Amino acid sequence: MVRSRRVGIRGRELIVAATFAAACSAGRTPDDQALEGSPSASAAAQSDADPLVVPYDPAFFSQRAKLLERLRSSPFAYFRYLAAPYARLVCKEYADEVARMPTVNLHGDAHLEQYAVADDGFGLVDFDDATKGPPLLDWLRFATSIWLAAPDEASAEYAILRFLDGYRKGLEDPAAVLTAREPAAARRIREGFNTTPAEWLDQVSSLIQPLDARSRETMERARARYVAAMLEQNPTLPPDFFSLKIGGALKMGIGSAHEAKFLVRVEGPTSAPDDDVILEKKQMKHELLGNCVRGDAPTRVIDAQAKFSRGPQRLLGYVEVDGSGFYVHAWRVHYTELRIDDIRGRDELAELTYDVGLQLGRGHPMHAVDDPRGKEERREILLALDSVATSLFEEARGLADRTKRGFQRFRAASETAAPGFVYRP
Repeated sequence: MVRSRRVGIRGRELIVAATFAAACSAGRTPDDQALEGSPSASAAAQSDADPLVVPYDPAFFSQRAKLLERLRSSPFAYFRYLAAPYARLVCKEYADEVARMPTVNLHGDAHLEQYAVADDGFGLVDFDDATKGPPLLDWLRFATSIWLAAPDEASAEYAILRFLDGYRKGLEDPAAVLTAREPAAARRIREGFNTTPAEWLDQVSSLIQPLDARSRETMERARARYVAAMLEQNPTLPPDFFSLKIGGALKMGIGSAHEAKFLVRVEGPTSAPDDDVILEKKQMKHELLGNCVRGDAPTRVIDAQAKFSRGPQRLLGYVEVDGSGFYVHAWRVHYTELRIDDIRGRDELAELTYDVGLQLGRGHPMHAVDDPRGKEERREILLALDSVATSLFEEARGLADRTKRGFQRFRAASETAAPGFVYRP
């Protein structure tokens, strides 16, 4: 690679309901709106033009203590915050390569901690940055995450090889994704589920931050129209399926820290508390992934979940409110995201990377494998992969090293303002 000098519910239920988004939008707080911003331009001088150095702005981060704590916790957590800057870097520094590559469905933020386990499945999640563009964006970002997570160089190289093996298999045989064995790290997470569905629902409900009285009143007025629209589109659902039990703001995440998120608990199929449904509404990301992306359809997140996910997604929907796009989806019971600390050793890491490769290989093409266009498309993707596969190892290692240096600089700058913080790798 020559661097340019010029990176639950049955089936799929699609819901488009502006009344739901309007109700949730009414619950936004001033802090939610502030999260849509970013560190001030006056702090940008700290970056020395390297997009992988997050400028530390004391005024910005003093209002976001939890986000700051996460960013300072590890190089990998810091890396998770860099989806848009990372993509812009790839688009610029590998401009010659991406210009020659075919357009694919992109996950947009592929890394090891975008993997989750739930009662009814396992695999890639979090499609906030999904779009269309050159596959190098996903290949490099995921390979960089491997270098940041691997215990040593040999483990990183083996894991990247297995990722590429899985990717080629997913391209050639998309059905292999559906029959793949669950990775050991994922099975161990599943075996650790020790709550009932009702207890899990209560734990998730505790994440919901209450709305003020005015916002709740607005939400209740909108609810009746929302339910009517849903039942019209899904006549087999019980009339009380979307009856609201609790709803409010949700504040979590690293890469999505600047987007407004809302969580609601509704009645579900029956009046029993253990089959309630958790719905999340998340604002579409503001930042584009770089000038080499080739599509920004309003339904891009929903489309990506359908293409990449192993099983049917529940209650998917897209809405627009006051010029902002939001997508809606249901949480799976016992949904748990993998952390790199969950991975034990070289073989478990490679097993996970192979599985992610399967899913990206299956999801990248825009046409079916038995479609003549799909066959040609896969041939072009493989040619592009072959052209960069050898250098992918070193390029990803270099980007991982730059990420680590950016993390060290950010941590050092933030420690000046908060000297009590101690980083423990």
